[in-house]
Amino acid sequence: MSDKLKIYLDGIFSPYEDIKAIKEIKQELSHDLQEKMEDLKREGFSEETAYHKTIDSIGDISEIVEAINEKTIELQKSVGMDLSKSNMENSDFTSVKVHDGKFNYSNLQGSNFSDADLSNSSFKCSNLDKAKFDRANLRGAKINKSNLGGASFKEAILDGTDFSYSNLSGICFDNQTFKGTIFNNAGLKGTSFKNAVFHNVSFKTNVKKAEFDGATMDKLTYAILKGYKAKLDNVTVV
Repeated sequence: MSDKLKIYLDGIFSPYEDIKAIKEIKQELSHDLQEKMEDLKREGFSEETAYHKTIDSIGDISEIVEAINEKTIELQKSVGMDLSKSNMENSDFTSVKVHDGKFNYSNLQGSNFSDADLSNSSFKCSNLDKAKFDRANLRGAKINKSNLGGASFKEAILDGTDFSYSNLSGICFDNQTFKGTIFNNAGLKGTSFKNAVFHNVSFKTNVKKAEFDGATMDKLTYAILKGYKAKLDNVTVV
């Protein structure tokens, strides 16, 4: 390839070398431009003239590259983002969309995930002390072996959320609906589920000091809670 052509393309693409999609575009464009420049030289143009004609023929590609870069960043933010082993204390994640994201072994103390879409994301062995998940979509999320002291889940979607082995002591889940949620081996001392609605929820853990006053639940959930000695004097079984 012409040295000048290589320098020109390197200058445009250098900020985006880590992005696979843009690297592929660069490789394809490099091949096409080199062929065009060689064709112009065979037509009798000098190397300098052939170079300028080649560059002029493609217009301003920097705008195209930037648009692709922005789309790629947006995709990385929304699908499969891996933020494991990170120190992100008091971070603002409000309204983010991170499907299948990974926040494992991270310090997220005091972070705000309100209104975020975190479906199928993983929070294994993370510090979520005082984290806010108000109105967040946690459908299918795995929040295992994590510290959730003082965390907030007001109006959160918790269908299929797995809280196994996590500390949920003192958390308020009043008036919320749970479908297929898992609380196996979770710490539930002083956890409140007043007026909550349960559908096929698993509580294979110590629930003696959890509060279920006014809750509504199916027979399977009731049977599990009864087996683990929960106080169920004022609940409705449907």
